[in-house]
Amino acid sequence: MTPDMASSGIASGAVPSLDATMLIEAVPGLAGLADITSETLINIGSANLGFSHIQDVCSRALTEVCDGVVVTQGTDTLEETAFLASLLYEGSKPLIFTGAMRTPSQLGADGPANLFDAVLTACALEGGVYVVMNGEIHDPWHVSKNHTSDLASFQSLEYGPVGRIREGAVQLELHEQQTPLGLFSGFMPRPVALLQAGLGTDTRILETTPKLGYEGLVIEAYGAGHLSEQWADCAVDIASHIPVILASRCGAGPILEATYGYKGAEMDLIERGLTPAGNIKSRKARILLSVLLADEDKHWLARFTAMKASF
Repeated sequence: MTPDMASSGIASGAVPSLDATMLIEAVPGLAGLADITSETLINIGSANLGFSHIQDVCSRALTEVCDGVVVTQGTDTLEETAFLASLLYEGSKPLIFTGAMRTPSQLGADGPANLFDAVLTACALEGGVYVVMNGEIHDPWHVSKNHTSDLASFQSLEYGPVGRIREGAVQLELHEQQTPLGLFSGFMPRPVALLQAGLGTDTRILETTPKLGYEGLVIEAYGAGHLSEQWADCAVDIASHIPVILASRCGAGPILEATYGYKGAEMDLIERGLTPAGNIKSRKARILLSVLLADEDKHWLARFTAMKASF
């Protein structure tokens, strides 16, 4: 796949152009870490990636004869692709995602350092899915991109990184590795919509969600889980037909469940059928619900609630 580190600068803007072999050759000392083989799976901007691309990555990583796998891609969807991989990938070798905030033509390009750190991490760990950026190792369940261009954009705001690379060595802190669902073989994601509440917005888009064929809905609510009375009534009606997850549009903090009780507040919405996302952020709640709904043999609500406790 193509990361920002593979985008070369031209007069009209940076475009994906470098393949995997070129990326490796651009990193001094990388060959000394391990015996590395490379393959360019697809050469597109990361905004064009979908579930099927990550299923392919997981399948390849599972069957590849090696000690670790590093995936480079653009940072636009990196937090989502890594999270999806953590749900699907059941391999015993580490699967590391990395990218770059600056293109190779920009001063201080971070791609080579991130790729070096990712390979170093893959060599040091025994398994799991991680995101390596800016000298830090993150759990994909908690990491998010929080700035459009800052080198330190990728952060786990409430938990911090699970490890760091210092003086050429991986320092990993103790943490609970998430349990994958392992559905990538024959997995068909279900369509789940994501809508954000905003000041003065009416319900026209919201009320059309089930009519458009969506099988689930995630709502980014105000603050700790609040909606206008108009949105609340509409969301409750939708929840009688398809699952509706109540997430927050705030960058940090969980959905509350027992603090505010007025109409449209979290207690009212939960009592009337909406499912609180806890500390799961909306983008990842959409992915998780899509995966859970695809596994028709198991009840999505019980599994969502159990996984919510891990965040």
